Amino acid sequence: MCSLYILIIQIKKSVYMKKSYLSLLLLLGSFHFLSLQAQNTVNASVYFDADRSELTVEARKVLDHLAPALMAAADYQIELEAFTDNRGTASYNQELAAARAATVKEYLEQKGLIAQKTNIRNWGEQKALQLTDEGRQKDRRVDVAIIAFTFENLWELRDRLSANTDQITTIDQYREETITAAKGTIVVVPANAFVFEDGTSPKGKVEVIIHEAYDPAAFIMHNLTTTSNGQILQTGGMVSITAQSEGKALRLAEGMELTVAIPNGGNFDPNMELFYARPVASGGVDWKPAGQKFRRTLKPARAELKIDPELGERIAAIQVPEYPKPALPAYKGQMPPEPKMPVAPYKPRAPKKPEWEVIQKMFAPSGNVAKMNKKAAKKAQNYYQEQTEHYVRDSAKYVQLLERYEKNMAGFEKAKLKYAADHRNWEEELQARLTSIAMYQRALRLHCYSKALAKALKTQAKNIQKYAVYSNLYWGLDDLAAEQSHGMMVMAGFSSDPKKNAKVHGNLYESLIGVKVIDQYPRYQKVNQLVYQSLPADTSGKDISRMLAATGLRSLSDSLQAELKEKNLLNTQDASAQKAMLGSYIASVSQLGWINCDRFYNDPAEKMQVVINEAEDATLYAICSDIKAMLPLYPNERGQYVAQGLPKGKKVTIIGIKLQDGMAQYAQKEMLVGDKAPEMAYQAMPLKELKTELRKLSI
Repeated sequence: MCSLYILIIQIKKSVYMKKSYLSLLLLLGSFHFLSLQAQNTVNASVYFDADRSELTVEARKVLDHLAPALMAAADYQIELEAFTDNRGTASYNQELAAARAATVKEYLEQKGLIAQKTNIRNWGEQKALQLTDEGRQKDRRVDVAIIAFTFENLWELRDRLSANTDQITTIDQYREETITAAKGTIVVVPANAFVFEDGTSPKGKVEVIIHEAYDPAAFIMHNLTTTSNGQILQTGGMVSITAQSEGKALRLAEGMELTVAIPNGGNFDPNMELFYARPVASGGVDWKPAGQKFRRTLKPARAELKIDPELGERIAAIQVPEYPKPALPAYKGQMPPEPKMPVAPYKPRAPKKPEWEVIQKMFAPSGNVAKMNKKAAKKAQNYYQEQTEHYVRDSAKYVQLLERYEKNMAGFEKAKLKYAADHRNWEEELQARLTSIAMYQRALRLHCYSKALAKALKTQAKNIQKYAVYSNLYWGLDDLAAEQSHGMMVMAGFSSDPKKNAKVHGNLYESLIGVKVIDQYPRYQKVNQLVYQSLPADTSGKDISRMLAATGLRSLSDSLQAELKEKNLLNTQDASAQKAMLGSYIASVSQLGWINCDRFYNDPAEKMQVVINEAEDATLYAICSDIKAMLPLYPNERGQYVAQGLPKGKKVTIIGIKLQDGMAQYAQKEMLVGDKAPEMAYQAMPLKELKTELRKLSI
């Protein structure tokens, strides 16, 4: 049976939720609230008896108040600074401060807080300021600084989920190195494998950074799915490999390849292929076949072919029709400022008529009118007469102010109507501009790819005698065209990172929308989501596939690979060499970044859509355990999210994650594919608990 999960990630605003969470922090008595942004800092101090590191009753009360607030936060970091007074030796006081900090940390751990989120600094007597017994009590303390994080958007949540997942290994650039990652991935790095973007070699140590994704929790953290141009893939695992030196990114030198072994538990599927990640506009990835099957041996057999020189000439002669370059959207300058809501006029308050009984009590001893003497009565009478005159004067003025207020209110109501119309028109213009940019980007992608494909054909024709070219002609051509096309798109102002897309200086988002609108308009993300929901289906990926297929090189590439395979079979290792085979999927990797060990999913059973009713901004995934696949769900114009091609009648577990005022919310329901989607019941969940729930998902 197919066990299918659907993950929903969305962003939702609720003033009540924010007020409730901030109130919880403010209730911590002596704590000082410093910030109302995505990072809130609260300070407290825990005091100790002389020469002691045990917590006092009062200290426990402070920490008891503190722990629930942190457990309710989306995420947190704790900073402890430990101090002593100036009595005793410096070394003894350093040890005493360390013991006090450890006591606080251990107590917070007992309350359920995570030890790895706590940093400690021991000052000992270095900052002791007091010389009296009373003053020294203030020096015997541990200061606790709590940084409570909230999430402004999905990117921040995912960044925190994936924090501390880097596996960094420092290697010697000048010799072959073998790296074994935490979950069993093996990476063999040849000597002199890396260069900087400008082609120069690093002189110092090289850091290789590995991320492993073998379960849904890791897929979600890194926003990975298993589809290739709309087709479902069955995954054997995903791995990201990058490198840096001196803080700068590296790439593989020309002709260099890494050998990567992905563990398979001894279950080798000969149909598994290597795929490279290709970023998509939603921030996820689409997987592109590398034209290479995974093998069992660490060292591949290397058969060489004799290539007819005329083959290069035939490839160079292939013509690629150039897609027309789209015209820039016809807007001048950035979005005008957002219309401002008119301010309601101040309503005057009617003057209060003085009351003789109240004034008498004001001048009477202890408010007892019976005990008031003649002098006090005279003062009360004079004050009452004075206040009555003020009341008459103020009443006349109030009538005038009230008439003015009513006139101003009439103008305010008209101004509100005008504001509503102006703001509606302003937002419609914003939506129209975003639509123009999105359509321009689609058309520009096709134009750039067609130009890049023509150049890539010339390059491949020139290098057709090289093994790296003829052994993977078709997909190698696509790789080269995609790389050149990506460079053209970046030059045009479209970054492959959607988080940076709107912030790159000079691009259309900056010039036609403006960073101020993008950063400060509260509904910007919602409007942008509406734009993508209203756009026609993006067919540029299929158009590019047709462009590539039109070169006619697929059959030639397949025949070359078949010839290589036949020659490799003649060189198969003997039985004794089979013992050296690893229980892994092994491939030669020529690109840094994410790779995937997958096969295309082919099942003749009836397929159906999974439709989730969700009118709010959301990101959805569908996870099917028995076929080891995770699909994205895409929004339509009817307030729904849809995944295609899932088995009818199979059990589905719907997992929902969303943001509500910076706090993660989680829900889980079950259904069958084809049934009406159930209502989701969400509960607030700190990051620690959210990770625990995600790790329960299986694939």
